[in-house]
Amino acid sequence: MTEPAVRRPSLFVIGAAGAALAALAGMLGVHGGSVWRLPQVLEQRVETALQAAGQGGLEVRMDGQRAILSGIVEEQGAIANAQRAALAAAGAGGPWAGGVTHVDVAGVAVGRFDRPYFWSVRREGARVVLSGAVPSDAARADLMSTAAAAFPNAETVDDMHVAGGAASARFGEIARRMLRGLARLSSGEARIADSQIAFIGDGGEEAVAALRREFANPPAPFRARLDVTTDGLDTAHPELQGLNLQTGDAQTCEAAFERLTERNVINFAPGSAAIDPSSRQLLDALASVALRCDRFTIEVAGHTDDQGGRELNMALSQRRAETVVSYLASQGVARSRLTARGYGADRPRASNATPAGQAANRRIEFNVSS
Repeated sequence: MTEPAVRRPSLFVIGAAGAALAALAGMLGVHGGSVWRLPQVLEQRVETALQAAGQGGLEVRMDGQRAILSGIVEEQGAIANAQRAALAAAGAGGPWAGGVTHVDVAGVAVGRFDRPYFWSVRREGARVVLSGAVPSDAARADLMSTAAAAFPNAETVDDMHVAGGAASARFGEIARRMLRGLARLSSGEARIADSQIAFIGDGGEEAVAALRREFANPPAPFRARLDVTTDGLDTAHPELQGLNLQTGDAQTCEAAFERLTERNVINFAPGSAAIDPSSRQLLDALASVALRCDRFTIEVAGHTDDQGGRELNMALSQRRAETVVSYLASQGVARSRLTARGYGADRPRASNATPAGQAANRRIEFNVSS
């Protein structure tokens, strides 16, 4: 037998082994580098695909390459949409190509769907009250258990309801972290409004610093803001010192809005309801007040000068007030406590005979009532 004939089987075996290793490496490379991580990687990809399909609130569990979805959707067609999105989340499927091979939607149903999606936990003396929407009965029970552990000496009150519309399948995880975060503070509230996380309250320096670290980079699509004072001091808004917004009355809250807008105005593009970027810092401060005062009704009142027709000015002032309301709600302020009303030029602050007077009359005001 010649030497080439002897070497031919060896070369074939080596080539086949190399191809197998390459295929295995390709599969592992796609799915995080190790077989035991495959379900976790697929779960993340399914969650991402559902988010893109507008069904991010559905809960996902993987059984190998089988995706099991559960939760509430707004209409029957959304179930099929979610199923298609999950099935295509990570390739063609199968043991070699990777991906999802089957999607179980038996746990998905049409039901109550909340917009905005609002959940909160607040400390009320010896009680801790959980209220708002949660994605499932299991999530509800889990949050009550977490609350009991985080606040062992408090009475925990369940005022929650089950509804679809959560921003992400990670809603429950985020809410549990928020419960433990609120336990660090001496007083306050934590809430989720769609994808906005908000803390309002007071705590010691170390507790507040730890809370800021914990929520510095929440997972997408969530974002967080902490309107938390340190030992009673609002270092972010010194102009509000002396006003107790946590326990003050409606007049105290209205006075806080007045302080912020006394020398500052929300600027809009001419003839438009689009907010000028220069007003973002002021809006952020106003949101801080609104978050701590939305136990009252807050009317956002739009005003214009007398230039132009009355109907146009009424419509413009209404649109501008609605834009401010939308911004405040996006920061976690309870939408149910906000109203928008346009007054046009009917309530001037100054004479419209001069440019300075006209500028003073183009404004947004905040009226707070109990």
